[in-house]
Amino acid sequence: MKLWKYGICLLTAACLLSGCTGKEEPDSAAEEPVRPDYYVGVEEANAPYYTLNDQGTASGFYVDLMNTLSERGGFSYEFRAMSAAGYAAQGAMSAITDSDTQTADPACDLFLGTLEPEVGEGDAFVLSEPICETGLCVLIPKGEGIRSTKQLRSRLIASRAMTEEAVFSEYLAASYDAETITFQNGADVFADMTEGYADAVISDAANAALLLQQNPNTKLLLTSKKYHNLHRFAGTAASGLPEEITGTLEAIRADGTLDALLSQYGLVGTAGTQAAD
Repeated sequence: MKLWKYGICLLTAACLLSGCTGKEEPDSAAEEPVRPDYYVGVEEANAPYYTLNDQGTASGFYVDLMNTLSERGGFSYEFRAMSAAGYAAQGAMSAITDSDTQTADPACDLFLGTLEPEVGEGDAFVLSEPICETGLCVLIPKGEGIRSTKQLRSRLIASRAMTEEAVFSEYLAASYDAETITFQNGADVFADMTEGYADAVISDAANAALLLQQNPNTKLLLTSKKYHNLHRFAGTAASGLPEEITGTLEAIRADGTLDALLSQYGLVGTAGTQAAD
């Protein structure tokens, strides 16, 4: 009897060691998500360009644009949250790192937004043709006694870093002896004013139109006739911009599809935009 029980124990141990437990080990390789062709960086909470609802569904002009480009161009993509300043930092890092030593997957393959032209035109980046152009506005809180730009003297002006908004902010600060502060995201810029810190903010005109509707205690001081945002793709010089995207962008520009998308959001393509002062 003892030998029989001993044999059963040995058989059980052998089954356990050989994996004969009645359960199949999960195939970890099969569960790994498939990487899309491109990770596209966009700024979050950036209506009317890109927003997420409570269920995590994305909407906005950038979403419709990328869906159209991917369908026409036959590629897959996925948005990743990234500010203009964040992408500028990623591009600067890739420019000083030997491409042979880069093994990690980049946070974003390209960026869709309003990277400051002077930054984008440096050696670290390549830029697509502008998709659309929007004005820049100065927003101020009501009841603070600011009726003209001259009254920005010694005031604090907030803007998004590494964008033309920051360039305009610096211009106003130099002209009227004001102070400036920058944030990575537009939502943080506006919050700085509503929380009583900044006295004025620089905002993309399309963003500003929505902010004014949603915030009755905010008003428009002026819209610049000189400074504007250019919305376009940016890629690192090391990787460039995919022909699947730039070529398809030019195709939908030529056949009128891009203008139709822009008009849905009250935006104007660069060919129809007049520079302001």
